[in-house]
Amino acid sequence: MKTLIAYYSKSGANEAAAKELQKILNADLEKITDLNSRKGILGFLSGGSDASKKKNAKIAPWKKDPAGYGAVVLMSPLWAGLITPALRTYIDHNRERFKKIAFLSVSGGGAKNEQALPDLESFAGKKTIASLLLSGQEAKEKTMEEKLLEFAKKIK
Repeated sequence: MKTLIAYYSKSGANEAAAKELQKILNADLEKITDLNSRKGILGFLSGGSDASKKKNAKIAPWKKDPAGYGAVVLMSPLWAGLITPALRTYIDHNRERFKKIAFLSVSGGGAKNEQALPDLESFAGKKTIASLLLSGQEAKEKTMEEKLLEFAKKIK
């Protein structure tokens, strides 16, 4: 099954994990680019506020059609315990094109952010076939590769 990894990454942690997962799954990558400035303290605050209000963001056009993939791995940090506005916009425009979805996040709370999964599934209109919530610290550890391998097995 051909897999697409659609990811948003502000700090680079989700992008690094996406690239590692790409190698494991031999998947295609789609970077989601938020056109709103999320830099500095004001960007941090507006991002958290937008996430908690479940707002969409203006994003750059994507290149790959998710309908051409058996599964799409959605990746993003979690802000205020919720998916980012950029990922919300991507899902909003593509939910009918997803056959299967999985979710991976590298963010401060790691597994403590499990409350984000029901919201993601409800918004996407699909149950995830796999999910992995990593903290920033876990993403730096050697065990991340093992966790990514286990996650990938559920997708294949």
